[in-house]
Amino acid sequence: MVSKFTKDDRKKRAVAYLQEWGNKFWITMDQNIKEITEAYEDKLNAEFGAEISKFKAGGQYEKRLSTEKKSELVARARDIISAEQLRDLHGVVEMLASTSNDDMQRCFILIDKLDERWVDESIRFRLIRALIASLKSFKAVRNLKILVALRTDILERVVQETSDITFQREKFEDHFIHIRWSKNELRQLVDKRISTVLRRQYTGTNVLFKDVFAKNIKNKDPFEYMIERSHMRPRDLIAFVNECLAVADGQYEIAPAHIRRAEAEYSRKRRDALVQEWKSTFPSLSEMLSFITSEKSVSITYATLLASAKLEELALSVGSARKISYDPIHDHCQAVCDTKQNSKEALLAAVLSILYRVGAVSLKTREEDRFIVSHIDAPLVSPDLIGSSTHARVHPMLHGAYRLNEYGQWKRASSTA
Repeated sequence: MVSKFTKDDRKKRAVAYLQEWGNKFWITMDQNIKEITEAYEDKLNAEFGAEISKFKAGGQYEKRLSTEKKSELVARARDIISAEQLRDLHGVVEMLASTSNDDMQRCFILIDKLDERWVDESIRFRLIRALIASLKSFKAVRNLKILVALRTDILERVVQETSDITFQREKFEDHFIHIRWSKNELRQLVDKRISTVLRRQYTGTNVLFKDVFAKNIKNKDPFEYMIERSHMRPRDLIAFVNECLAVADGQYEIAPAHIRRAEAEYSRKRRDALVQEWKSTFPSLSEMLSFITSEKSVSITYATLLASAKLEELALSVGSARKISYDPIHDHCQAVCDTKQNSKEALLAAVLSILYRVGAVSLKTREEDRFIVSHIDAPLVSPDLIGSSTHARVHPMLHGAYRLNEYGQWKRASSTA
């Protein structure tokens, strides 16, 4: 197979690139980076030997360099680091793209576990951004499909950590497939899970959700009640069902009292999971949740939140502390502490935008609009759209954890306010 490419010089270089780096694929990322770094150190030493010696000798050599000289050195370094390797790598892509359908089997590459510590935190999100950006190049390879599994909080951190004019979220939306579950799919999943567990333990017949959760809770179908307290994800619903089964302690039928008792524990665990899930992106999320629930009400107006003393307490708590990693509200909190004009409005808008993003609240930005939630409607609401007409509702998933007073029915995103 390789021999057919050796007659073309560009393809020959591409094959040489694969032979040099291809066998390094399965070593750890740290080792891989170390080998590549050392290879370029040798090349830089060869090119800049004299300048490096002067720099090491001290005497503030770098400060005495003229702007023109600095620009020249940067350009020469970039030529070494980018041109050679990128040319060879581009040749590999071209070689694969030129291969006909008959010559290649259809291949899929799945990249997962990017949320784990596979490389140092200082460069992880830049590498993920580079990975996302590089996917476009491989579209030319017709028989290759690369799938990257990425949690929404990780994508959010990538955008925050590497934001500049060259990386815009909307340019990549066409490449994203957002995984969503319908009610019917979730019901089928829960039915299968309950049937498997209870048939094995108690009976040989199929047992469905409606057989176990037979009585309405607060005049509502139990499945609808539990769905409202989820983000329409299997793990949320399964966790709630498991809590109910644990509270019922072997009883065949789950009563409304069991669901209410289970909800408190389920809600607490979901709150903790939410904070943990978004910790790397919004490190002050726990404080923001405490703020939005401080009124002990499900529905809160913008004016009430802006006038709340808890907003200043949030600003003091976060703004006076050392900035934790990338915290998008830290600067807003410091501005409030410094009593800058309109700083409280900017902080509140940022907080509500983030709480909407993580699914902790639903928002209605104008009186004539309906409430929307991020896991069903738009995933983001810009802080610029949040103002005096905004209303917020704490998601039912968190009611039990914060013991909120639930007056009025929760209106789903599909209903009108």
